[in-house]
Amino acid sequence: MDNLSCMLSPLVYAELYRLLADVEGVQRDVLEERLAEIGYDHVWLRSASEAYDKYWKAQRQWTDADTVSNIALQLPEHALLATWILAGLRITGDDRALDSELKANVLQRAFTEVPGVKAPLPADLSPVIVGWTLGRIISLPPYDWPVAPAKLPDDVNLRSAFIGLVHHVLLLEEMAEPWPEMMQTSMYWRGYGIAEALKPELGEGGPAIQELLRESRPLLPQNLTTQLNRHFSRFGSRRNALSHVTDDPRRDRFVDVIASTQGWEHLRLTVLGMTQFVCQEISRSLYDAEQPPSALRNDPWAYLEREISTEWLA
Repeated sequence: MDNLSCMLSPLVYAELYRLLADVEGVQRDVLEERLAEIGYDHVWLRSASEAYDKYWKAQRQWTDADTVSNIALQLPEHALLATWILAGLRITGDDRALDSELKANVLQRAFTEVPGVKAPLPADLSPVIVGWTLGRIISLPPYDWPVAPAKLPDDVNLRSAFIGLVHHVLLLEEMAEPWPEMMQTSMYWRGYGIAEALKPELGEGGPAIQELLRESRPLLPQNLTTQLNRHFSRFGSRRNALSHVTDDPRRDRFVDVIASTQGWEHLRLTVLGMTQFVCQEISRSLYDAEQPPSALRNDPWAYLEREISTEWLA
């Protein structure tokens, strides 16, 4: 768990690349330019989808609900390559339509093709696209957060802080509500710190959160943008009230903040927001980089395809 592994089923990649192969208009043009950077073309998307699907079908004949996770692909470059490709689409708008289609297709096929499988699906069959970064949902049911992204931030402090946030949320999910007050309100300090680490040039968390919200607007539907703006508009003042405790007319009272920040729904928005900010930064860094990560140079598909080869299964 320390590395928040994003190992996903070949079914996920089969459906993801099939969906990408079918996009039209501006998104298709952007994808073609993106793929050309690593020597591929649009036809490759269909070929990759078929290769993953062939491997999935060959493996699933021996699996059921109890063993289907054994098919999850081990090489992290599968998720990294998919995220690098998805990052090219960040200039085309929000990712929720593609995310919803991917989840729905994987769910429908898993129910149809895996004997005994039930909702919620295991993590390797629970993909999510956040900020044009591929990830997998690793929460306990019925929650949809937190998420293990395909790539963690490069900065060691930020990476450790995000992993700690995820571990904390997973622990809370196992506990009955009401949660101990400090176990819930600690997310204000960690969230504020993650925002600062994402935008260190801005000097402090308040301006960093505002900039992260601004950057998220083109990547999110309007209703989610509204929710996050409302939640984070008082994030800094609440964090200050929790830090200083004593009444001060310049900020909310400590006891009022404690009373108004209880329960999963309030915590969910913090987790959702911080996950969005981290993932959109991951895709931005991949999009802005002068060249792909070293693991994706020199034809990554040449060795990724070997892991999903069905020759040895014949």
